[in-house]
This record gives sequence, structure tokens and C-alpha cells, in this order.
Amino acid sequence: MEKDVDSTYRNLRFLFIKSVLSSLGDGMVAPFMSIYPILLGASPSDMGLIRSTTNFTQSILQTFWGRLSDIIGRRVPIIFFGSIIVALTWILMAYTDSVTAYIFLIVIQTLAASAVTPVWTALIGDNTTSTDRARVVAHIRLWSLIGSIIAAAISGWISSISGGSGREVYRVPLIIAGSIGLSSSFMILYVKERRRTIAQSRRSLLRLYDLKSLRQDRVFYDFCKVNAIASFTLSIAWPIFPITLGSILKLQPSMLTLLSISQGLASLSIQRYVDRVIYRYGCEWVITLYRSILVMVPISYMLVEITDQPLILVANNIVLGLISALGETAYTTYLLEIVNELERGERIAIYNVAVGITTTIGSFIGGYIAGVMERYLGLIWATRIVYLISMVGRAATAMMVREAIGRGVRFSSKF
Repeated sequence: MEKDVDSTYRNLRFLFIKSVLSSLGDGMVAPFMSIYPILLGASPSDMGLIRSTTNFTQSILQTFWGRLSDIIGRRVPIIFFGSIIVALTWILMAYTDSVTAYIFLIVIQTLAASAVTPVWTALIGDNTTSTDRARVVAHIRLWSLIGSIIAAAISGWISSISGGSGREVYRVPLIIAGSIGLSSSFMILYVKERRRTIAQSRRSLLRLYDLKSLRQDRVFYDFCKVNAIASFTLSIAWPIFPITLGSILKLQPSMLTLLSISQGLASLSIQRYVDRVIYRYGCEWVITLYRSILVMVPISYMLVEITDQPLILVANNIVLGLISALGETAYTTYLLEIVNELERGERIAIYNVAVGITTTIGSFIGGYIAGVMERYLGLIWATRIVYLISMVGRAATAMMVREAIGRGVRFSSKF
């Protein structure tokens, strides 16, 4: 028993290290990656296509990888190879000069990420218990935020002193991100997976989940359904945010870095208290608050277009950073609690696929609407129409999420 405890602590140390290194790589590209396609010449319709494509490819194979990790009883190899591919694509993007080439690379990257996402979450679940899960998830996010903030600041400095123009100023941060990503990939090899019961499944590895059987787990099924619908309303505005930043406001690297760092610092300031808030108030309250506050995001982008005051977005990102720290940790904790341990990888993947499909459709529709409206009303009014649609949808679905979680098992009752 003591040996198992020591092994778990050792694994958690390397999971923390891997997470921090990954966040350093992600932080290097975080300030500018959303507008990078615009620098390559992407239109509003292109942005909708890019966002919908990435949502689709990032989710479509998650069930396969989650089910595979459950069947073979291993998580580490899948995370390792997926992380390697993700890191290499950052380096290749540094030399991309067309929207088509960018889409090809982002598809490869998100397909690899689709292997890592559910399996990484499942691996955290394997090395935690219900009594310490929220604390571990919160601490992993805490140190990841620290890494992201440091990397974003460095990335902004490098971009600001770069002698190039357009996308060239971001070449060095992309190369650094890929190099750090390669290093972080090898950290996962130090995690020693304990022997656990291998999921016995009669379903084919490539077969989609039996919807009838899935509906028998009402808590999980309702959670997937309402969050898929709510995420659809969120994603309508996703391809439009970069257009406001890059095409309308034409923000410089320094301001893009400030936006990224302000959100990270806000999350960092509250992260150490996240697990206490979740334990005290429960996931239902935290997730409801999170979904409700997301209504303000498209409103903020509309206001900044009207007033031409980027500081509005700084304030928006500070609030978003605070609530995201709570909401994302609560989501992960709640999801890990309501799924069966033997099907953890697969169930997490099913949730991500459900959300991925609806966000694929939402992003495509948002970009398409903006593209059509631009022909008649101009770019600025096209973006505002999409923001209004997303705002109404976000408000309408926030309560749906609360009701679904309320019908399930309250997190606080787990302890």
C-alpha cells in the first residue's frame, strides 16, 4: 500500500513537470495564434472553416483513443506520441506562407491533440482519488498558468524586438514552442502506470458508442447533451474574435501579449483557492456562474469595436481569467466523478466528441454568417451580428447546464 502511495506521488510530480513544460510551449504561441491565419490572408469565411475544421479533427477520434487506452490499460504511449506530433507542427508552422498549408498543419496537430486530451485527463484520474482530485487538478492548472504567463511575456518581448513584419515576427516563438514541446513529451515517459483492471468491451475499437446504452447513464448523458448545446452557442463567435483583434483593431504584438498575460495573471491569482471554492459550494454553482459570465465576452468585443478602447478587452480577460480558473477546474472534477473508472478514457472522449461536433457546426455557421453579412453590411457590422447571436444563445443555455447538473449527483455529496 505504501509503495503504491509513493508511486502515485512520483507520478504526480512528473505530471506536474510535463504540464508546466507544455504550458511554456503553449504560452509562447498563445498571444498571437488566434490571429496568425489572418496574417496569412484568411477571410471571415476562412476563419469559420479553420475553426470548425480544428474543432472537428480535435474531437472526432477522441473516442477511439480513449477506448484504446481503456482496453490496453496504458495511457503514457498515446500521450507521448501525440505530444511529439503536436510539437513538430509548431516548428513547421513557423515556415508556413499560405492559408492552405496552415489548415493542413493545424489538422495534423489537432488530430494528434485528440489522442492526448482524453487520455491525459484519464491519467490524472488514475493517479487521484475523489478526496484529492479537485486539489490536484487545481494545482496542475496553477503551475500551468505560471508557465503560460512567463512564456507569453517572453514571446511578446521577442515579437516586439523582431525586425520582421507580419507573420515573420512570430517565427522565433513558434520554433521555441515546438522545441519546448518536444522536451515536455519525454517527461511523460517517467510516469509509471500501475496495474489496473483492463476494461472488457464487446464493442469494436472503431465502433461508435451505443447511444441506447449511453442513455442509461442519465447523469452523464444529460451532462453531455446540454454542454454540447451550450458549447454550440459559444463557438458561433469563436472565429470572429480574431477578426476583431487582427482585422478591425489591428492590435500590435505588445497589446496581444498584454491580453494573454492579463487573463493568465487573473487565473493565477485565484487558482490557489479554486479547490476550496469547489469543495464548499459544489460544481453545480461554480459551473453555472462560469457559463453565465461567458455571456459578457461577445458584449465586450462589440463594445471595443464601438469605442476603439482595447482596455475593455483587458478588463474582459481579467474577469474571464478569474471565472475560467473556477469553471474549467469544476468541469474536469465533475466529469471525472460521474464516469466509471473502467471506462474513464472512453467516457471523457465521448464528452469531448459531443462538444467537438457542436462547436464544429457553430464555428462554421458563425464564419459563414459573417462572410455573407460582410458583403451587404461591411466587416464591422457583420461581426456585431454574430456577437449578438452568440450572446443570446449563451444566456439561454446557461440555465440549461445548471438544471442538468442539478439533476445529477452533487459534487459535495461525494465526500
